[in-house]
Amino acid sequence: MSTLVTTPLKRRGNDDHVTGTTGKPLLIIVEGQDITTMINAGLQAMGGIERVLGPNKKILLKPNTNQRDPFPSTTDPAAMRAVADHCFQAGVEQIIVHEDHKSELDLYFQPETLPGMQIELSHSPTPEHYVSVEHEPWHGDADPLVEYSHMEKRGMVARLLDGDFEKTEGPRLRVAKQIQDAAVVINMPVLKRHFAGQITSALKNHFGSVYGPQRWLAHLALNTNRDYFDRKLAEFASAIRPELTITDARSLQAVSGPGRGPDTRIIERVNRIIITSDMIAADVVAMNLMNEYDDTFTEENLAILAKQHGHAEELGLGTSDLSKLEIIEVTS
Repeated sequence: MSTLVTTPLKRRGNDDHVTGTTGKPLLIIVEGQDITTMINAGLQAMGGIERVLGPNKKILLKPNTNQRDPFPSTTDPAAMRAVADHCFQAGVEQIIVHEDHKSELDLYFQPETLPGMQIELSHSPTPEHYVSVEHEPWHGDADPLVEYSHMEKRGMVARLLDGDFEKTEGPRLRVAKQIQDAAVVINMPVLKRHFAGQITSALKNHFGSVYGPQRWLAHLALNTNRDYFDRKLAEFASAIRPELTITDARSLQAVSGPGRGPDTRIIERVNRIIITSDMIAADVVAMNLMNEYDDTFTEENLAILAKQHGHAEELGLGTSDLSKLEIIEVTS
């Protein structure tokens, strides 16, 4: 196992939130059916996409495309086109669509599908596409050479034992360089069940933004150290701190995930999107929708998510108390 040695960077972004007229962070819930109309209405209620773009001419969209299935298992290209149109109209000159190395991206995100957008993969097996980022409150790795040397060397274990990565002892993560360098990141998750995260939505979407042992250890340690996974979920989101999150919950992937299995149910006509700069608040609304529509969602699922939200709150990512937000509900 070789080791990359780099000088760590400070994490990107800031903890500021788009606020409403009351000074509270703004959360917009749009009800409707047509995604373009819904995004138009939601961004208008926010005061325009310019509120997060500022003078920046280059931005990044972070979808969820880690499965070979269409929306709601992956981000709808139509949603990305609608957001991109607002960005271009506001003067943005370059939009990068960035996702992990998954080949599934090619199925739905071709240049002709996303006109004017530059599609970038982070190529996870190639560590030089990532940079070392440091933030004191983060926890470091367990030692894979100690913890997992007894396991069969394949998949994530093989990456841990043989991979060319920097051992991130202490408060460091390896973050996709394109994301770290982005002046503005717009997070565009879907809402689906996840065997480890309970749901995949705003916070969990950033497992696809980092690389290396902490990501893999989080999954491997799930049965023996549940809290390690939940802390890492919050830390990965803390490394990205997107300027805006737009969660597409017009339909939900219920019962199982992230991939579709024989028991998966796609629940349509939920007809919501969530727009906010507070990822925790976005996930609380998403969690409540899943709890309402998926009858297999349990108190245990809710309790695990509450712990994840608590870790994220400790890192300053927002609040799980929706009374602390200014909520605008729009029908489009």
